[in-house]
Amino acid sequence: MRRIILVFVIFLLAITALQAKQITFWFAGGDPKTDLPLVKKYIEEFEKATGIKVKFVVIPWAEDPHTKIQVAIASGKAPDLIKLGSPFEHVLAKFGVLEPLDKYIPEDVLKKFIPSVLEESRYHANSPRYLKGKLISIPYFTDVRTILYRKDIFQERGVPDPIDWTWDDFVKYAKKLTFDRDGDGKIDVYGFGTSARYRSQWIVFSWQAGGRILDENDRPVVNSKEFLEGAEFFWKLFNEYRVVQPGAINVHLWDVRKLLAEGKVAMYVDCGDSAKVLKEELGEKLGVGLLPKHPVTGKRTAFSGADAFVIPRQSRYKEEAAKLLLWLIEKDRMLEYCKVSGFLPARVDAAQDPFFKEDPIKAMYLKQLEDSRGWIKHPEASFISRTLGVAMQDALTGKKSIKDAFEQAQKEIEKYLRKKGYIK
Repeated sequence: MRRIILVFVIFLLAITALQAKQITFWFAGGDPKTDLPLVKKYIEEFEKATGIKVKFVVIPWAEDPHTKIQVAIASGKAPDLIKLGSPFEHVLAKFGVLEPLDKYIPEDVLKKFIPSVLEESRYHANSPRYLKGKLISIPYFTDVRTILYRKDIFQERGVPDPIDWTWDDFVKYAKKLTFDRDGDGKIDVYGFGTSARYRSQWIVFSWQAGGRILDENDRPVVNSKEFLEGAEFFWKLFNEYRVVQPGAINVHLWDVRKLLAEGKVAMYVDCGDSAKVLKEELGEKLGVGLLPKHPVTGKRTAFSGADAFVIPRQSRYKEEAAKLLLWLIEKDRMLEYCKVSGFLPARVDAAQDPFFKEDPIKAMYLKQLEDSRGWIKHPEASFISRTLGVAMQDALTGKKSIKDAFEQAQKEIEKYLRKKGYIK
C-alpha cells in the first residue's frame, strides 16, 4: 500500500513539474564578478515565490547579443524576456516584433520612474501603428555623460566649478584652463579634452541649441540652423578657440580619460563608470559638473543611455515574463543591483537613496540626467550615425565647411532613407 501511495505521489509531482511553466530570459552584458550573481539570486527567489521556472541565458557584449536577438526572432525562437541595450528596442519595434507593455506594468509603478528615462521607452514612430505612443520597454538602469574635471587645476587657474555655466562661460574658462605651466612656450594643459570620433561628444551641443537629427516624420534635419549652430560650436573649440588637445579628431575616449588623470587636460565629458575609475586614481582632485547651457534655450542636454527589458511578441508566456520583469525592477532590487553594478537607478525612489543622493559624484550625474537624451530610435540609426561622423570629420580636417559637410550629410541620409522606403 505504501509503495502504491509513494508511486502516486511521485506521479503527481511529475505532473506538477510538467505543468510548471518555464520562461526563457536573455540577459545582454553583465559581469560574472559583480551583477550577474545578484541577478541569478533574484531569479532563484522568483522561482521559489512564484513556481515559474526561468531559463537564464547570459550573452556577453563581446558576443554581439543584439545580432543574436535578431536572429532568434527571425527564426521564430525568441525568448520570453530580454534585457538589452537601449535604443535597440526601437529597431526591433519598427518591425512589429515587440509586445506593448502598458497593460503589464501598473500605473503606480510607472510613476516611480525618472520621467526622462521612461520617455525613452515610448515608441513615437508612425509605423507600426499598434505601437505608436506605447511602452515598448522598461528601463533597468541608466547613465549619462557630463563634465569630469580636475579640481586642483581649476583652483590653480582661478576657475569656478562648472555647475551653472553658459556656452560663453565654457569658452572663457576653457581658454583660461589652456596654458603653458613651465614657460617653455608649449601648452602643458588643454582646457577641454574630447574626441570627435564619438557622436556623443558633440551632438549634445546641437541638441542644446534646439536641433534634431530627425523630425517627427523621421525626415533628417541635420542642415537646420539649430543643428548647425551646435556643430559649429564644437568645431570652434578646435579651430577658433583652440582649447582642445592635439589628436582629438580621432582619439579613443579612454585616452582622453588618461590625459585628465595625468593633468594634461582640465576637463572632459564621460560616463559614471569613468568617474568611478578616476575617483580611485585622483581622490578629491576629481570633480563632476554639469554641461554648459545654451544662452537662448537654456538647455544643457546631455547624452544618456540605458539598458531595458522587452517582451517579444512571439513569447508564449507574456504574463509570466512580465511578472519576472516586475520582480527585477522592484525598488530594493533595482537599488541593490545599481549599487553593485555602478549604474544609476531608473526609478526616482531608488535614485533618492542616500547611497546616490548624498554622494557628490553620483548626485551630480543624477542632476544632469534630468536634462538628457538618448540616441535616435530608428532602424537605420547606425547609418545615420556613421554619416554624421564623416561630416564632422570632414569639417574638422578642413575638407568642407560645417555648412557644406552637413548639407552633404542631409542629402546622403535623405537618399538612403528614401531608397529604404522610410520616407517618400
